[in-house]
Amino acid sequence: MFNDLKRTIIILLTLGIFLAGGITYCAPLSLNSRVSKQQKNEQDDKKFELHNFWENYNDEYLSIYVSNALEQNPSLKIANDRLRQSQALLGTINAQRLPNIGINPSVYPYRALSGKEYSSHNDIFMPLFFNWELDVFGKISDKVQSGRYDVKIAKENVNIQKLSLTSEVCAIYFNITLADELIENEEEILKNLDEVLKLKKQLYDSGIIKYDDMYITEYEKINIKNELNSLYKQRDILSHAFSFLKAVSPKENINHQTMEEMYFPFLPDAEINSDLIFNRPDVIQAEYAIKKAAFDVKVAKKMFLPSFNLNEFVGFESYRLGRLLNWNSIVYQLGAGMLLDLYSGGYKKHFLKYNKELALEKLHKYDYTLLDAVRQTEDCLSSYKTDYKAFVDFKTMMTNSQHYYNVAHTRYLSGVGNRIDELDARRQYLINENAANKAKAASLVDTVSLYKALGSRIHE
Repeated sequence: MFNDLKRTIIILLTLGIFLAGGITYCAPLSLNSRVSKQQKNEQDDKKFELHNFWENYNDEYLSIYVSNALEQNPSLKIANDRLRQSQALLGTINAQRLPNIGINPSVYPYRALSGKEYSSHNDIFMPLFFNWELDVFGKISDKVQSGRYDVKIAKENVNIQKLSLTSEVCAIYFNITLADELIENEEEILKNLDEVLKLKKQLYDSGIIKYDDMYITEYEKINIKNELNSLYKQRDILSHAFSFLKAVSPKENINHQTMEEMYFPFLPDAEINSDLIFNRPDVIQAEYAIKKAAFDVKVAKKMFLPSFNLNEFVGFESYRLGRLLNWNSIVYQLGAGMLLDLYSGGYKKHFLKYNKELALEKLHKYDYTLLDAVRQTEDCLSSYKTDYKAFVDFKTMMTNSQHYYNVAHTRYLSGVGNRIDELDARRQYLINENAANKAKAASLVDTVSLYKALGSRIHE
């Protein structure tokens, strides 16, 4: 009899495993078809790739600083942390596709009084249970797809941070270079004015010039001092911001090329593919948000459909602990069930309406992002053309100023001219050089802004 019971239990267990396994085997067939469709959709999705646009400036210092920022910047690390969080959440949603297997030991005290007899015992259970929600209507699959787009959105957020970070590093680098050269020239101008003022004071004391001439020079000197103090302040602020982006000490020495050595990666008349705005990470992210919202609407609609569950129960049941693990105490149960909410207080209806409105918001946000990308690109092009033209004009003025200074210097050495005229000519050259450097730095920053507006490249 024991062998017969043993054979019966083995048959039941085998049958249960076979039934569960059979259903498990059938489900992946439909699941694979969904996965292949999902893979096709993922292949159709756009993917952003950050190009090393900073290398187009042929500046080894800049390339090193950008690489350091990409490795150490805390904002970028936070974005990567959020990406891993979204991947972990996707894992929790994917886990809902799999069955739930567990053990639930329990004791139920039983007391009864029948006539004059009193009976008391404990109903002891030691079950191994199996529960699996069958994804008949694709509810879980839609949740998984929505979760996958959450991951993609998080990836594009990382790309947005990378593009913003590299652009900011480049812009601050050019401004620091400009500040250093302006400071150097302003310091020379200040020394120049000191010498001019000293010579004019001698001429004033001798009664050769009026006080007005000396006063104008004194006023110019005060203005240069104020400009120099502002440059020192600006240089420190830029240095602090630059160090923050690279997560290093603000006291770090910043090496750079000279403004004259700096190179334009392209000119304002270069051919630019405006369609590249569709490859910007924020535009791609907005597209993903629309697709995710579509799956969220599907999930909300399918909440009105019933859920189907497969349940299997294998374990021991006995009134006495000593007999719990006896073969006679084995119990087995296999069944399936359906759950359909008949009334939920309007929750599902309002949840569906919320997701539909959210999908419309994502669509409008996509339109806004595209329009903003076009605006940024047009603004950058206009700024670059204007600043570059100013740079060319000031370069011409520098050539004329250099010629004027050379003439004044030659006249002074030959005894025809005077030292004040030579100093004035030199000062005018430095002023024109500052203007040219400002225009060049502004043009370089414009090229960086244009790279950012077009997603790190200006042509395919």
